[in-house]
This record gives sequence, C-alpha cells and structure tokens, in this order.
Amino acid sequence: MANTAFHDPLIIPVEGGWLGLSTDLKIKGVQARRSDDLLTWSDPYPLLGQAPASVRRHTGVERFWAPELVERNGKWRLYVCASRVGTTQSVIGLAEADNPLGPYAYIGDVLQTNHGPRFTQPNAIDPCVCAGRDGRDYLFYGSFFGGIHILPLTEEGFPAVFDEGQLVAGGGHQPIEGAYCVYHEPTDRFVLFTSWGSLRSDYHIRVGYSHAITGPYLDSNGYPLTDPDPVHTPGDKLVGGYHFGLPGVPEVMATGHNSIARIGGEPYVVHHARPEGDERRPFLQIRRLFFAADGRAMAWPLTYNGAPLIPVDSAPRRWRFVHLSRDNYGVVYGVSMAAEEARIRIEGSGITARAFCKDWKGFVFRQGDRTACTLLSPDGEALWGIAEA
Repeated sequence: MANTAFHDPLIIPVEGGWLGLSTDLKIKGVQARRSDDLLTWSDPYPLLGQAPASVRRHTGVERFWAPELVERNGKWRLYVCASRVGTTQSVIGLAEADNPLGPYAYIGDVLQTNHGPRFTQPNAIDPCVCAGRDGRDYLFYGSFFGGIHILPLTEEGFPAVFDEGQLVAGGGHQPIEGAYCVYHEPTDRFVLFTSWGSLRSDYHIRVGYSHAITGPYLDSNGYPLTDPDPVHTPGDKLVGGYHFGLPGVPEVMATGHNSIARIGGEPYVVHHARPEGDERRPFLQIRRLFFAADGRAMAWPLTYNGAPLIPVDSAPRRWRFVHLSRDNYGVVYGVSMAAEEARIRIEGSGITARAFCKDWKGFVFRQGDRTACTLLSPDGEALWGIAEA
C-alpha cells in the first residue's frame, strides 16, 4: 500500500472489492483505482474524463481534485472540483451515474468562486456531502483563503441558497482544507475532520464536534474551529507526522486530507501521507478510527494490513510513544518508556497512562505481531504507542 500513489483519497465498496478515488496524479479527469483487499491497487484509470467546457473556461485547467462520491435516490453523485493553483478561481461540479463504476455524465457546475485581491474569500474546492438529521444534504467546501463553508443542497444535489454559505472552520487565510463530516449516532453529534498546514510537509488532521450540522464545531477545550487565535490552535489533533524509530514502521509526514470508510462494519480514517523528508508522490494510509464514550475520535497508530485487532494477552513492559501535540505541526519522534514510568494500566481493551504531564485514556490491541495503543487527553491531544520488541 505504501507504494500506491493516492492524494486526497476516498474509498467506496463495490462488487465485493473497493473503488479508490483521488486527486489526479497521472491522468486528466477523476483518477480511480480498483482493489480486492485494500492493499494492492490497480493502475489508475479515468472514472470521469477531462473537465467539461464550463470548468475549463472558469479555471483554465482540465484536471479534477478531491472527488466526493455519494449514493442518493438510486443515483451515484460524483462531486469534483477544479482550481487555478494558488487562487480561488475554482469550481465544484456534479456528475451522475446509475453505478458507482460509471459511466458518469456531467450534470453541471454546482458552485463557482472567483479570485480577488483579498485572498480571504471562499474557495470552491474539496467537496464533502453529509446528510443532516432530517435527511437533507449539506455541502462542505473550502480551503486556505476563506475557510471551510457549509451550504444546504436541494434534492437534486445543487445549492439551495445563493450565497457562499456559513463559515464552520478556519477563515482569514488560515491553512485549512479537506473537510469531511460524519454523524456519530451514539452521541448525536456531527464530527468535522479538517486538514491543517502545508500539504507537502506539516499537513495534519484536526477534529471538531457539533450537535448541529451547521456548527459551531468545538474542540475539547471549547474553542470553535473558526477561532483565529494562533495560541488556541483550535481542533483536537487526530493524525500527524510521526517517527517511531521502530523497524517496519514507516516514518511519515504530511498526513492529511481524509475521508471515512467502513471496513468490516467498523470506521476507518483514510488519508494520504508522504515519506519523512521526501516530497515525492503521496501514498495511501488507512487506519482504524475509535470513538471514546464521550464521542471524541481517536486514530490507530498502525495502518491497515488485513490483520484483525485482537485483545492483548499480556501487558508489554516497554513502549515507544509519539505525543501528537496540537502545537507541533511537524514530525513527532518516538520516546521509549517503561510501562511503570508511563503508569500504564490495561483492563480488557482499555488503557490509561500518565505521560508528558497529561492523563491519557484509550484503547489497546494487538495487530499482527505488534501491540499498540491509541489514547486521548482531556484537552484533545493524541498519544500513540507501539510496544517495543
């Protein structure tokens, strides 16, 4: 999987296998791949051909970014976006098909934005469609520049209002993009995932929560994701660059632009990453997503390899921990600790610890030949641990 080029990944179950969509890296149009096991992927092919004339006229480009695919009323709706790089001269469009594999017909432009001198206006890229409690669809979109906005959609999948929508995250040219929203039924809250930082170096995923799909989305400290104060650094940090220093565990940076998939009935966070110190083509990472009793999200430190997560049969004596501090945008290096030093307590699949001057609580499992854990602090920082051999 580490050798498979993906950028802004989305995976959908189809015909006993998987369809993977991403920002194009080799071809015009929407890049697609097929897989039977989520580990080996086919060569890319165009799910939708080059951009139609309206998109080319508005942006001057022929390649689509960050596709979104949802099924509505027996039709598959493929939302795509195109943009003149470094500007807000962008468009989100909609194509439809009777089957997720296509063929797709372009229906029309959903949203256009124009570039201006302020560099703080909304930008029509990175579409995500999420249904509210009433079943009505909403479009999340946006990036650097004006932040992440939300618009209600009609039953046909087009905006129900004639404005830019409501700001729910970022703004003021903060480095944010790649929104993805899901509903967490046990806590009756919407969970908004966003990617912050430079996509080539310090990209990372932060999360906010809201009882209304239109926000406000708050982190564990109570800060809204629209908070402009750099000291607050709003958003619980879910995934970031890491270097455990353990054999067989890759060192990565620029982890971000996620979607959520269900594999075997369980939620997984799907995102891309880059090798540490190397800005070459990004690759796909899939990792299990957990929710604490209070509904806050935690990501698993090990990537998907087909092995199930099983309860641990003994408590490891030494761990290598990565503290994903919200103030550290870059790669975090692993620290070796004895279980006694970190005050680790394991009960079933639950684990608690005291390290880095914080209390932590989360989950511990064995995946293949490794034991690992993911924990969350009261203020919304993540702690990942992998047992040392």
